[in-house]
Amino acid sequence: MVDGSRHAGFPDGYITPFARATSTLLGILAAACMAQGLYFFLAGVFGRKGSAVGLCLQILAAAVLTVVPVLIVKDCPHSQLCSRAYEALTGTMMDDGAGG
Repeated sequence: MVDGSRHAGFPDGYITPFARATSTLLGILAAACMAQGLYFFLAGVFGRKGSAVGLCLQILAAAVLTVVPVLIVKDCPHSQLCSRAYEALTGTMMDDGAGG
């Protein structure tokens, strides 16, 4: 049945505890990516003066601050080190919905 509503997670709408715990962080990182994209677009449109090396360093910093954390969160359930850190920080078992 398709009713046009937005469903996330499993087909029954269940959202795992890990997805709930990380959704705010991922939302903030997505907003930061959009802001950075807007910044670089406006810098290009308005001809902000700067060196190519400076621009490359800004793009690298933007990637390190936003894309790398997204990749870490995405791959965390598959990494024992990250799973242990998550469990130590939250005091709960990693539950990303994998398994039985």
